[in-house]
Amino acid sequence: MKEAKTMTAKEDRTMILESMPVKKAIWALALPTMVAMLIQVIYNMTDTFFIGKLNDPNMVAAISISMPIFMIIQAFGNIFAIGGASLISRLLGKGEKENASQAGAISFWSALAVCTMVSIIGLLFIEPILMFCGASENTIGYGKSYLMIMMLGSPFIGMQMAMGGLLRSEGATKESMIGMMAGSMLNILLDPIFILVLNMGVAGAAVATTIGNIVGFTYYIIFYLKKKGIISISYKHFTFDRHIFAEIFKIGIPASIGMILMSIGMAVANIFAAGFSDDVVAANGVVMRIASTAVMLCIGLAQGCQPLMGYSYGAKKYDRLLETIKRAIIVGTIMCTGFAGIFVAFSETWIKIFINDAVVIELGVKILRVLVVSMPLLGVQMVLMIMFQSLGRTVESLIISLGRQGLFYIPALVIFSSLWGFNGFIFALPAADFATTFLSLTLFFMMRKKMQIPSKEMMREAKSA
Repeated sequence: MKEAKTMTAKEDRTMILESMPVKKAIWALALPTMVAMLIQVIYNMTDTFFIGKLNDPNMVAAISISMPIFMIIQAFGNIFAIGGASLISRLLGKGEKENASQAGAISFWSALAVCTMVSIIGLLFIEPILMFCGASENTIGYGKSYLMIMMLGSPFIGMQMAMGGLLRSEGATKESMIGMMAGSMLNILLDPIFILVLNMGVAGAAVATTIGNIVGFTYYIIFYLKKKGIISISYKHFTFDRHIFAEIFKIGIPASIGMILMSIGMAVANIFAAGFSDDVVAANGVVMRIASTAVMLCIGLAQGCQPLMGYSYGAKKYDRLLETIKRAIIVGTIMCTGFAGIFVAFSETWIKIFINDAVVIELGVKILRVLVVSMPLLGVQMVLMIMFQSLGRTVESLIISLGRQGLFYIPALVIFSSLWGFNGFIFALPAADFATTFLSLTLFFMMRKKMQIPSKEMMREAKSA
């Protein structure tokens, strides 16, 4: 009986990828991922929210300074979450289930080794890392208390990221959502206990986050141990296959570089913000957490569509691929435009949720109202970025991953802040978003022309013939 249910679940996921109407398939795949991302956003905000209740801007700044490091930990898991998922979904589209399982096993065991190494290196160089990220004498102590515990738990943080991607690759977005939600909800429940009741401050926030990630990781392991997946991550499928490693790395590394550059961009932003004051660091950190609601939901939408895009490309169903891209971009743009309006209308209220400090609130309102200028563009940017990763387009994926942070944001921070001070600092990210969106669209239309993907008229003629 149990086996029959398992087979039905696998067949349902295959049906979604193969034949369900695109509009329904997008929501079937993307909605669970978006819900999971929303919970992730709430859980990311929870640390800042409860630390903010202590009304110490230095503690809030310490959390903000540690955020780039947290993202780097996730970036190493993301190598295998994105690279492995892209390869697996394309292999499944071609009907190569055994090779897909081999790619899954290589992704899992490689991610475990890499994330453990990152944890060890981070613990050895914790203070220099914090100083690089913009810590001052007022925030370094809090930063060390927070980051020491985060580094101990970093293998679980990175592995939860990697395994969530592997589940999404085979269309198991609901199960991916459950694992992320289980860890995130537990973290939300534990934060007030460790931070306020046990009076552990920033260290309590780190303990709650680590426990949450361990629980999420455990759920994913149980899913595969019960053999509910289309693919397997069993060690018996692991081999040092150079071709599979190359396929994973050619997409996973550019995606990871994008996250690492994002974290470096945040670190550089913290350095420039600290040059103005620790209050600016705190305000900018709060705004980034607020804005992450739109960003993460947009990423969730795009990642939910990833298996559908990869599968359609592998099966050479280009009409299905193009329709998925178009509909995902429309949904993402409408959603982000709505968030932009809400953030502008209630900017002061949003900042006050996290900290009741007059200076930080005033600075945060200014930053948030400028940041939303480019928010409607995120739908285009995120969907096309994930699309290139799904299709295994290494060059385009790398360029866009480098674009937002390395090519545009960091240079804009340096130039704008030098020329226009604080006002230049807050306009740097919107400028980077405009440039990255233009670049993404240019690369997409170049790819479509180069691939000679048929137009809608040609596809209609082919169907009627």
